[in-house]
Amino acid sequence: MLSFVLAIFGLALLIVLHEGGHFLVARLCGMRVERFSVGFGPPLASFKRGGTIFQVAPIPLGGFVQITGLNPSEEFDKSDPMVYPNRPRWMRLLTVVAGPAANYLTAIVMVFVVLMAYGTTPKTQQIDDAVANRPAAAAGLKAGDVLVEANGQKVDADHLISEVIKASQGAPVNIKVLRSGQPMEFSVKPDLNKGVYQVGIQIGPHGDRTPASIGLAAKEAVVYPYYASVDILEGLYNMIRGKVSAELSGPVGITQQIAKAASKGMVYFLSMLAMLSVYLGLFNLLPLPALDGGRAVFLGLESILRKRVDPRIEAAVHTAGFVLLMGVLLVVSWKDIRNLIWKV
Repeated sequence: MLSFVLAIFGLALLIVLHEGGHFLVARLCGMRVERFSVGFGPPLASFKRGGTIFQVAPIPLGGFVQITGLNPSEEFDKSDPMVYPNRPRWMRLLTVVAGPAANYLTAIVMVFVVLMAYGTTPKTQQIDDAVANRPAAAAGLKAGDVLVEANGQKVDADHLISEVIKASQGAPVNIKVLRSGQPMEFSVKPDLNKGVYQVGIQIGPHGDRTPASIGLAAKEAVVYPYYASVDILEGLYNMIRGKVSAELSGPVGITQQIAKAASKGMVYFLSMLAMLSVYLGLFNLLPLPALDGGRAVFLGLESILRKRVDPRIEAAVHTAGFVLLMGVLLVVSWKDIRNLIWKV
């Protein structure tokens, strides 16, 4: 139960920090912010401070900051210098990207805290789980086996065994491990699972974490969002190409994953939140209607055309994108709930 409470708190924190980025920069840029909401729908609880209503709403599919004039279809005083359209373009762009930027900054801080408090993850890896009725388990590999080589190549956190397995294209992979300190060797024939050759093992670090200096922790934390984003984009590209099947999770599924990480310990919990924070920031930067990236696209068009795009067209595009996005989230959330019920 505690892990689920932590998961809900963690997910809500990421949303609050994202919207907080928009809110803070909008206020610094002299914009009027009417509402700050965690969740969608009628408010369950709210209070007003500094001209802004802060609220918690019942539909946990995200949140929003209502900046006067940001919605192209809303009515506002066109002579008011504090409304979004009347602020300089660079201020509007900063406000739009401030949410994703806050998520990236959050990931940096969380990774830095993990490295300073717990140290760096050992490079050596072990099998955390060998899935029943899959090739690895059938060949005799077990949880706790320490990975040494695969097809004559060293495997660790920098040389992933998954890459060796993919490169095999289904041919048997010779895997060397240490079991209770004794060397053992197994031949495993990968199977094709969701478009990717796999053997059915879950990998985790083996050994104690190594204390990190402030300099190393800062360096690793700063570059983390970049490398995490590259991995996410590569996965998205492979999904679009059909090389891997699409596996989407809504708030319910994401909460389950956070809870699972929290049950393993604080280091896993914070690491999961850091990764999800990058996901949230990167997703919102995609140039899609209703997302921050979509609004940035319209600002780019405004800069090129030297005039604002017809507000009615922009409003229609964002509304269509929002409806589609909510539809996808509801479908994915229903799938997550159904899977949760079936598991119970």
